[in-house]
Amino acid sequence: MIRQLISEFWLGFTLPFRGAAFIYRHSGLWRYIILPLLANGILYVLAMLLFFYILATWDTGGVAWNFWGPVGGWLAFLANYFFVALKIAAAVLACVFAYLTFTGVGMVITSPLNDILSEKVEDAWRGSPQPVNLPFSLSLWLSLLGIFDSLRTFLWQLLCILVAIPFLLFPVAGVIPLFVVGAYFAGFGFLDSALTRNFLRPRHKRLLARRHFWRLFGFGSSMQLLFLFPLTGLLIMPLGVTTGTLLYCQGDWPELFRQAALPFPPGFTPPVRQVNEIQPALTVKNSFS
Repeated sequence: MIRQLISEFWLGFTLPFRGAAFIYRHSGLWRYIILPLLANGILYVLAMLLFFYILATWDTGGVAWNFWGPVGGWLAFLANYFFVALKIAAAVLACVFAYLTFTGVGMVITSPLNDILSEKVEDAWRGSPQPVNLPFSLSLWLSLLGIFDSLRTFLWQLLCILVAIPFLLFPVAGVIPLFVVGAYFAGFGFLDSALTRNFLRPRHKRLLARRHFWRLFGFGSSMQLLFLFPLTGLLIMPLGVTTGTLLYCQGDWPELFRQAALPFPPGFTPPVRQVNEIQPALTVKNSFS
């Protein structure tokens, strides 16, 4: 059992690299990656500028007590030290919060662009474009639904972060719950673009999330660690959306719906490959089966 869980986690952990290989083999996807990349770059720069502006303009004040002689000076020193320490602690917490929520915020803001990229990745995986003739009103509704679902996932993430924050009182180990929350929601958030675009709602999405929790957690953990490297945050979104779409395409949806005794939602068609091309970089044993 433990071996299987580790295998699932490792499989998910290596999936972003398989997604990068898929992008490399399908160079035509870059035209759809550029816009999300630029949007993420602007978001990244604005967030950094706002952070440093607040940090630079936050005046902690100064306490100068001229009474009680040296005792007053000593108390003033402690008060000033406390305010500086408070500023540093707030800056660290802001960095941690931004690190955990950057993916969620980015997915909400760039949701329509991510939907386009996800659609093109799915077409490339299928081997031919999926014939879709949706009226404009339905296309607009799906785009708004994608933003709504991304926002709902982000709010759930915020709630889980608030629950995990008290664990920071425990040295070292207290960081683990926060990382678990960030990693899971990162993995699920990147998968969500393909799910919503294909008419799947929360009860349908949970089928895949429950069955392959450790794979999603491994996927999100890998993305969270990649985000630690400078400027990789700019590439995280397109790579994550690509990999998440591939996970959706490899899901054994008929079996999942059969086990859950649920009918296919209106408009949903399980993805099927139209080519026999063997792609070792994406071939995964028992992938979502």
